[in-house]
Amino acid sequence: MSTLVTGATGMVGRRVLTELRRRGVDATGASRTSQTRLDWTDTSNWDDVLDGVESVFVVTPTGSGLGNRVAGFLDRAAEAGARNAVVLSCMGVAVASDQGVVERRAKERFPRWTVLRSNWLDQDLTEGAFARMARSRNGKLELPVKKRTAVSFVDARDVANAAVAALVEDHHGREYTLTGPQALTFREVVRMTKGTDSPVWRFKTVDESRFYFRATDGGWGERYVDTLNERFAAAVAGGAAEVTEDVRAALGRDPIPFARFVRESTV
Repeated sequence: MSTLVTGATGMVGRRVLTELRRRGVDATGASRTSQTRLDWTDTSNWDDVLDGVESVFVVTPTGSGLGNRVAGFLDRAAEAGARNAVVLSCMGVAVASDQGVVERRAKERFPRWTVLRSNWLDQDLTEGAFARMARSRNGKLELPVKKRTAVSFVDARDVANAAVAALVEDHHGREYTLTGPQALTFREVVRMTKGTDSPVWRFKTVDESRFYFRATDGGWGERYVDTLNERFAAAVAGGAAEVTEDVRAALGRDPIPFARFVRESTV
């Protein structure tokens, strides 16, 4: 029996897959571009993908409107015999959101389940959303937040290792909100990465409408940008600054500090 990792080419999924294989776990990575293809909008091969799967790691796409599809995949996984589901959501998700729907379905359908809710990732600044924004603006990161808006950025390695622990150990019924060890403003983050090979060199506060225009004009989907704006609004209200002990609870160690991330991932 094997473990299925969805979102296997993403920042967290590929790290989960690598760590499972390092531990000798029979694990398969699935995504739209993986050898094992998984598309939330195409159910035709779901039974094949789930054949023999005992545990499943599911990343719900942010701002995709695909919550019910992903929940349907969990239904199919449970019917196929999977017994353990680990779901990755965003910190502060609304109960009625796509990710809230997926969380509830995992709790309803699986004998063992774990929910991980992650804050913004450190790696968003080097390979994720913030990096893409900055590259399109000559290194300038323009976001609809205040100068003092703080975020307890968490390292994708900590999130991935928490997922692996939930997949191979007993974390049934646990809901972890994963953060880094301190909250930093975007100005502080940019100051710490300046002079490295990070694509983010400057930071500027913009209003929500300007961010929306910039992002959609750059080809980002409207629903995705709306979801980002919701997360930024929550951050402005202080909802992304919380520092939790859940990385330690899941892994038995402190989370990776942002300064260490910068040292290890940039030159």
